Amino acid sequence: MNKKMLSIFMALILSVIINSNVFASPNTNTSDELKQTQNSKKEVQAKIQDLNNQIDNVMKNVDKNKQDMNKIAKNIKDTQVKLETAKKNSESQENLFGKRIRAMYINGSGSYLDVILSSQNLSDFLSRLDTVSRVIGFDKNVINKLKVERQAILNQKNALDSENSRLQALKSTNDIKLSKLNSDIKEQKELLSNVTEKEEQLLASQSSSSSTSNESASASNVSGTLSRGMSGSVSYSGVVNICATAYSGDGITASGTSTRRDPGGYSTIAVDPRVIPIGSRVYVEGYGYAIAEDTGGAIKGNRIDLFFNSEGEAQNWGVRSVKVYILK
Repeated sequence: MNKKMLSIFMALILSVIINSNVFASPNTNTSDELKQTQNSKKEVQAKIQDLNNQIDNVMKNVDKNKQDMNKIAKNIKDTQVKLETAKKNSESQENLFGKRIRAMYINGSGSYLDVILSSQNLSDFLSRLDTVSRVIGFDKNVINKLKVERQAILNQKNALDSENSRLQALKSTNDIKLSKLNSDIKEQKELLSNVTEKEEQLLASQSSSSSTSNESASASNVSGTLSRGMSGSVSYSGVVNICATAYSGDGITASGTSTRRDPGGYSTIAVDPRVIPIGSRVYVEGYGYAIAEDTGGAIKGNRIDLFFNSEGEAQNWGVRSVKVYILK
């Protein structure tokens, strides 16, 4: 092989090597970036799982606190009934005492001493003394009993007020924790969405495919307006497909409000705060307008619990798949 042919051959080999390096470098860089992105995705997913576990624990505390608040509310009602009963008993005893005094006045006696001193003989004196002693002793026992009863009820009321204050403080602490965790998990989910999008782009680049679909619009981002009849209309910022169950029984919600069913206004519903934040105003298909004020141990993910005034209404609702419009 002459020198000219050898030079041409060497030039061709060098060209192939250079071109191979030029094309290989981007693929290597892409592969490294993809690996980093996937590792970042795993880290974000782990953080989201940890936050979900923390939220579950806080929601258990919220549910326990709600049950305790309902017990306190019942005890407060029972205590009020006891106070009313004690008041009636006290008034009854006062009326009895007043009647006795009037009878003594009509008979010409101004006091128990007059009754004793007006005795006709020793036998009458002893009889009257015994009677007056019994009456005085009875009055003292009744008065002491009423005092003890009133004090016991007052102590119970003070204890209930103290416990209620503690539960209210615990509720505020749980609300703050839940709000912070919901904010953190929202940030992590947004980060996960960005990392996932980048991962998809790198995978598409690596496979030299340009047909990646960008049609990832979520139904939850749809906005519009709902008619409220004579009241005009309201705007909504998102729509969520939800499994809706029902419950009944008056009580206190996780927000500290009383459960209510108001077809003309806003009713109470229980939600998972990670899906529908507490305090959100919504429109539930087939149910009406509502406020997310309650939670429940079984209410997780895309599920809500609708409050009804009676067990019959709750049973008639059953379990339904509905659209929930998140109002602005």
